[in-house]
Amino acid sequence: MEELRVTREQAEGGAGLLLQFAQHNLPREAFVAVAGSIPAISDIIGKAPRGEMAPVRAWRAMLSRLFGGLGGMAGLAEPFARMGLDELQIRKFIDVLLHHFREKGGAEIEGYLVAVFR
Repeated sequence: MEELRVTREQAEGGAGLLLQFAQHNLPREAFVAVAGSIPAISDIIGKAPRGEMAPVRAWRAMLSRLFGGLGGMAGLAEPFARMGLDELQIRKFIDVLLHHFREKGGAEIEGYLVAVFR
């Protein structure tokens, strides 16, 4: 919370959204490995704000990424906005989340998430 300068609710919701995104975009075996590296991952995912993430078409994701946007993660912008967070903060959340998983699960676990978020 301090590093991101967000409230507890925003921190929990943002982490939940990112883990939910990873759950939907990683192969099952990879997500099981990620989930095994931290306790109560389903509780964290449960903190994500309700509502659907907008799907992003492949061509829009490519253009977005080319111009410094979120690429395939653009669907996260609206749920983050509902929590009072902007697109720039999504990248900061990702960096913090990757650091945490590197410490808790090692390079392999971090690698699974990097593949989804980068």
